[in-house]
Amino acid sequence: MDKSKAKQLYHFDSSRPVLAILGGSQGSVPFNRHFQKHLEQYIEANIQILWQCGKKDFSDLKTLNRHKDVHIIPFTENIDVFYSAADLIVSRSGALALSEMALLGKAMVLIPLPHSAGDHQTINAQTFSKTGGAVLVHQASLASGTLENTVLELIQDTQKIANMEVNSKKRGIPNATEDITTIIMQIAAG
Repeated sequence: MDKSKAKQLYHFDSSRPVLAILGGSQGSVPFNRHFQKHLEQYIEANIQILWQCGKKDFSDLKTLNRHKDVHIIPFTENIDVFYSAADLIVSRSGALALSEMALLGKAMVLIPLPHSAGDHQTINAQTFSKTGGAVLVHQASLASGTLENTVLELIQDTQKIANMEVNSKKRGIPNATEDITTIIMQIAAG
């Protein structure tokens, strides 16, 4: 979907940047608390916020929708529209979310879930960071302002965002399901 149209569906100004916050399908309590505390800093920097907070925290956070530059939702079935509206996405680094964002060529700031099985989220984030599609920020550094510095620097550099989008898209595998199915069928046919 076209970025301007997606922004308009969320009632955002299509000429201003949108930061999308995605803490996974159930949201992320550390993300929610952090962004709740620092929301004004983003708004003052002329950034519009699209935030999937999870169903559990939505009742506590939905009052933030009073800001014209904030659209907070518990969950979205239309993740393609969510991604399309974003100029930059702050996300965990689970495999499914990364594959979706890479397929669409999204610039990302990745905050791996600490203590994920085998620390796979950190490994995923490092891979995207090394190839230029993302910036890795550790959850332990949130209190230091690292995330705000990173986002504010990136959102003002449209060329850097464009380069990140190209690098992210290179990691996408558009026909992965079909490729896997073909291999399984070949193995089954023996």
